[in-house]
Amino acid sequence: MLTPVRRIMDYEMTLAEWFGAGLMLAAPYGVIGLLFSVFRPEYIEHADGAAKAAVFIGSVLFWPILLFTDVCP
Repeated sequence: MLTPVRRIMDYEMTLAEWFGAGLMLAAPYGVIGLLFSVFRPEYIEHADGAAKAAVFIGSVLFWPILLFTDVCP
């Protein structure tokens, strides 16, 4: 049982492979956050100027929290 786990954990990755794996994991999160922010503009409409950009970026990054607070009052 321990041999397959040890074989997986002994695999070495280059820096480019780590970067690519991180990008592949982060891309769907970012796309979902972008879609959430575009289709739910009520979080952004109360801000003005630079604050609007900050709120938009925050809503892209923290969309799971915003979604959870909508579902659970």
